[in-house]
Amino acid sequence: MGGKNKQRTKGNVRPSSSGRAAELLARERGAVPGFVGFGTSASNDLGYVPAVYGAEEIDNLVDADFRMVLRKLSKRDTVTKLKAVQEFGSMCQEREPEIVKGVLPYWPRIYCKISVDHDRRVREATQQSFQQLILKVKRNLAPYLKSIMGYWLIAQCDTYSPAASAANLAFEAAFPLGKQAEALGFCKEEVLTILQDNLLKETPETLSDPQSVPPEEREAKYMRLLTSSLLAVKKLLATLSQQDLDSLSERIAHLIAQSKFWKYSKHKTPQIRGAFFEAVAALCERTPQLIQKESGRACPAVLLSIDDTDPVVLPPLWEAVLHVISSIPECWTHVNARKGLMPKLWGLLREGGRGLATVLHPNLLPFISKLPEEVTDPKLEFYNTFFTAIIQGLWSERALASRSESAAVVFAAVECLRFSLLQNAGEDEDSRRIQSALVVDQLLPLVESALGSPALQGGPLFPQVTDMLVSWEKRAESPDQAATFRRLLADFWEGLELLCVRQVDREEVEEGPLAGVATLLSVMQNPASGGDDDGDKLGRKKKKKTVKIRISDLEGREGKEEGEEPEQEEGWGKGLAPPGSPLKSGHLEALVCRLAELDMAYVNQRDSEKHLRFLSVLVSSFPSRELFQVLLDPAGEKDEEEEEELKSTAGEQGEALAQNPAVRFLLQKVVVWLQQDRHKDTDFLVNMVFSALHCCSTTEGKTHILNHITKMDLKWGVVLQIIQKACADPACLEASIGWLKGAVLGERLVGLAGELCELGLGGTRSTKATPTSGHDHSWALISLVLSQHHLNERLIGEEYVEKIIDKLHATLSEAKNLSDAGNMEPLVSFICEVASNFFSSVKGCLLLASAEELLLTVFQLCAQDQETTRLSDSLLQKLRHACFAGVRSLVSHPETELSEGAFLHSAAVWVKKQLLGAPLGVRSLQVLMSAVQSLVETLLSSSQSGAQLLPAFIGCLTPSAPEWRKMRQMLPPQNAVDDGKLQTGGRLTRS
Repeated sequence: MGGKNKQRTKGNVRPSSSGRAAELLARERGAVPGFVGFGTSASNDLGYVPAVYGAEEIDNLVDADFRMVLRKLSKRDTVTKLKAVQEFGSMCQEREPEIVKGVLPYWPRIYCKISVDHDRRVREATQQSFQQLILKVKRNLAPYLKSIMGYWLIAQCDTYSPAASAANLAFEAAFPLGKQAEALGFCKEEVLTILQDNLLKETPETLSDPQSVPPEEREAKYMRLLTSSLLAVKKLLATLSQQDLDSLSERIAHLIAQSKFWKYSKHKTPQIRGAFFEAVAALCERTPQLIQKESGRACPAVLLSIDDTDPVVLPPLWEAVLHVISSIPECWTHVNARKGLMPKLWGLLREGGRGLATVLHPNLLPFISKLPEEVTDPKLEFYNTFFTAIIQGLWSERALASRSESAAVVFAAVECLRFSLLQNAGEDEDSRRIQSALVVDQLLPLVESALGSPALQGGPLFPQVTDMLVSWEKRAESPDQAATFRRLLADFWEGLELLCVRQVDREEVEEGPLAGVATLLSVMQNPASGGDDDGDKLGRKKKKKTVKIRISDLEGREGKEEGEEPEQEEGWGKGLAPPGSPLKSGHLEALVCRLAELDMAYVNQRDSEKHLRFLSVLVSSFPSRELFQVLLDPAGEKDEEEEEELKSTAGEQGEALAQNPAVRFLLQKVVVWLQQDRHKDTDFLVNMVFSALHCCSTTEGKTHILNHITKMDLKWGVVLQIIQKACADPACLEASIGWLKGAVLGERLVGLAGELCELGLGGTRSTKATPTSGHDHSWALISLVLSQHHLNERLIGEEYVEKIIDKLHATLSEAKNLSDAGNMEPLVSFICEVASNFFSSVKGCLLLASAEELLLTVFQLCAQDQETTRLSDSLLQKLRHACFAGVRSLVSHPETELSEGAFLHSAAVWVKKQLLGAPLGVRSLQVLMSAVQSLVETLLSSSQSGAQLLPAFIGCLTPSAPEWRKMRQMLPPQNAVDDGKLQTGGRLTRS
């Protein structure tokens, strides 16, 4: 029985003396202290790594539990292996380091096998368990690194991301970031040997046993190992120091000299092709001298694959393309660019990158920047073919369906065109022909096509074109390039004017292209208003680090130094450009004035609504006295009466305002259009009002103008839109705040409230069906001015708010008393909505006495039976909402008190009066008590101050001593009351 503890050997044969010596050495030999990352000694003696053992050879040196797990790891069954490797990780975590160290001699063989297992769960669990082993044994792993490192690196490039991530975590646990290159360098020969064998020698049959593994499983494992090995080549090249790479140069040269290596560029599996191109890119970057020696194979393998549009392949392919044309100067001698390469590229571009524009097109600028003259000659033909293909791709199905795809194509087209113009910025005849062709035949048609495409209008095209024009303007100031870029600017603006005039100068104008012209001009004036963030992010994918080319680099550092603020100019400076406009040459402003004048003719002569809307956009985007002067009819008669009235009311500023072309256009044209009934939507005309105000230099002047047009019988719907615009835009609010707070608007609003209330009461008296019909804008206006506030202040003057509330309260009280006349619902409904908005929106609104009186009236309507008020259920619900919104607003204010005349006091007195004096039926009493209960619950739930007010409110509700005596006297004789107790029918009840 004692033999149990002896070493068990296959066939019961005693191990040879050499085997015993190896085991003894493995057991007694310590870790190599000098290995980088594990110790400090400089010794290179790694000790002995035992020959690989099978499960039968795992001897008593290993803990019994570990022995059992290691045997399970050699099994073929996936579930068994998975459980075993998980158990192995747990044991490494739990056992003492000395026990775990005993596993190390046997781990390399097992790890190298299961780290490439067919089952991805096993591979992931293997790396997780390996990390636990590393954390436990630490530097004792050093003697076994060379046996493990090759497969460890392959595992870090596993096609199953969780497994690769786990392998990387294990690597980071073993080596700090700064030591990883040194660790790989220590094992570089062994690692490269494994990678070469995988790429050049291994087959599906040599990797897996054909007798036990199905063909598809063998093939899948082989494909995965090839992919991981190619990616590991890239990782090895990227990580090793230059010294280590130099020492491996002969072996790397041998690898890339093999035909089998280059055949991977045409492999049927996309993952392998993609990994191959990643490896080639790394070879170009880290060992350019080696790849140059194989340029005859490298250039065709990479450049002639340029039409490979598999999503897995295309990104690394183009990285390799850019590296090859940058690293191999003679690359174009190995491929026929005209017949083999460029036709593939043209086809790819015409199809918009086949759905991969966001990856492909950002590479086009660095690609064409590296093309030699022998490829691009004749240049004019090359540029025409190139840009025609790109722009044609913009209309491909996939580009039209995706904003990011479209944005990527646009970015590439404009950037490449901009670069091409810079490369051909000379004054010789050939350069001038190229310049003209690029602007007239490519850029302008692209802009024209965008005018009719809403998708392109909202993309990055217009901002990109504007940025290019800004660059040209700056270059036009340089003595060396002034002639070229002035001519380019003149050609562009001349062509653009023809495009825009074609869209505007037609009687049956199309809304789409006209909107496109307006958008283009607006973006040119303010580039930040155009394009979209998503398009910018997705259109500009990160550039590969091989490509050190940007338009800004080519053009030099233009503009002001960083941190220097641009000078602010009043007006439009030289031309008409508003402050902040990047275009300063005056071409844009001249075009705007030309289009505005042409557009105004259609408005005046044909009353064209579409042209009027276009004019509104122009005026809103380019508000200036010069533009308004163009819009004024020179032969037209001045409205001298209006001008004289403005002079008389505006005081000292009257003369200046009357001579201001923007003010004259506002009074002569815009106000007239606003007064016409044919314009169903006047919002765009309201925008023109604020555009005219923009040209007034003082706040007082703007107030005078708004006061003046308020007196010109504008429709209340227009006044509503003006105030809504002011509330929505801080700049508009600043321009109109004096008018909003002033007496002219305030008195008109008070008068409007009175008219609405009179109309409503008249409707109830005459029992008309809809006494408030046709006044929706008016009621909305009253509600808006009461509910809106600015900087915690009411939008209009406080005295006018109080007057309006007074009128609403008086009307509601009268309507309540007229309930027998019938139809008062519409009026009460409108007042209820106004009150609800007022109570909910304005902080401290109930500090106004008139507001508390209005709230009391609303409460009284809520507390009366519907048979008395004749209110519908829906209206009663509105009243309750308004009432308790008011109560919450009231008690939220810290100054709220239950003083005489205040809402809570008045409500309590009224309720008590109803209980003591009015003959109430059961239903009426229930409604009254329900209203009081809701009021009490609101007080309790609103705030602490509400709960503090409750005792005083209950006290006001409770009858006084004289009132109790009066109540006793009013009781019938058969009832007896004594000391607050009422005896009825032989029972006592508390009164």
